Amino acid sequence: MPWRHPIIRAFLCWIVLALCLGLEALAVHREGIALVTGMTRPQLLEELFAGFNGDAPGLAVEVARDGEVLFQGGYGLADLDRKTRIDPDTAFHMASCGKQMTAVAILMLVEEGKIDLDQPAAKYLPEMRGWGGKVTVRNLLQHTGGIPDTYGALDEQGGVPTGTDALKLLAGWKRLDFPPGTRFAYSDAGYDILGTLIRRVSGRSYPEFLEERIFRPSGMKATFVYDPERLRTARRALGYDRAFGGRWVLDDDSPLNLLYGSGGVYSTVTDLARYDRALFGNQLIRPASLAEMFKPTVLEDGGIIPYGFGWSLSTAADGTPYYAHSGNWLGYTAYYLHVPQDDLAVMILSNRSDTDTEELATTLAEMFKSPRTGGSPP
Repeated sequence: MPWRHPIIRAFLCWIVLALCLGLEALAVHREGIALVTGMTRPQLLEELFAGFNGDAPGLAVEVARDGEVLFQGGYGLADLDRKTRIDPDTAFHMASCGKQMTAVAILMLVEEGKIDLDQPAAKYLPEMRGWGGKVTVRNLLQHTGGIPDTYGALDEQGGVPTGTDALKLLAGWKRLDFPPGTRFAYSDAGYDILGTLIRRVSGRSYPEFLEERIFRPSGMKATFVYDPERLRTARRALGYDRAFGGRWVLDDDSPLNLLYGSGGVYSTVTDLARYDRALFGNQLIRPASLAEMFKPTVLEDGGIIPYGFGWSLSTAADGTPYYAHSGNWLGYTAYYLHVPQDDLAVMILSNRSDTDTEELATTLAEMFKSPRTGGSPP
């Protein structure tokens, strides 16, 4: 891929660094990228994504501000056998980017008085009593619950395990990896527990709850939670890995796909822009709940972890804060970020496991930073 060529990669990184630091000695000011490179923004975008334009798996991308689409595109093939092209309305597995939707669902139930963030999750899930009784809902959201990983054991058991099966497995182990609140350890199993909690408390399955309370109100018509029947009819991308010799191998399904909560959402970049507008426009949860979502994690010893509820809390080189999350599952990679002070959102969904979606997304965020936050016009 041309953008991965060392010279071009270094060139693009140099541009981003210059934009971040505002180096007037490099003539980077209001004229931005065009001054430094002699290239317009469209030309630079074409170069950035040129390596995804062939007959190989690729990606979809969208950049939006205040609900307005600034840039969108589709590159590469959604299905190598059928030669179908990717476009902004192609659905991809979001992988762990879906965790913040699980967090939104939990906060909705908090607003209804059905869940207390600081109560033990065992209050709602009796299977946790006797081994995880001190793990709070907040611990699960912040990856500080000490929940052991279940994926390897569930995979070895065979079948198609659900969240209830994962809870039964954990109840049999009767242990935590560390006391709740003392450490941060990223936990898919913890978010699968949250997916089961949503079902138990709401009386609706995880796919039904997200459809009724998040997807439909946000206008996300092409978004759904993993469902074999829906997959057969959806306009979606298949996931691929690059094998020895550069050959692409289908890596599109797993028996663990029914472990809802840690992932499982399929969406398009067009729908994610709608979701971003609804979430940050306070159409899904209240402003106080949204603020709670982005509070950093505080450990028992006072240590601060830059992670909220399903979002990493990051800072660009120029000090601009932004929220983000990556995703990587099977042959899919994803990255979704939001810059709050600019109301800028960048979504990248890819159906190849080797795409550096984070680097692409953060590069785009710099390119489209508005003049009001120190960025440059097109």
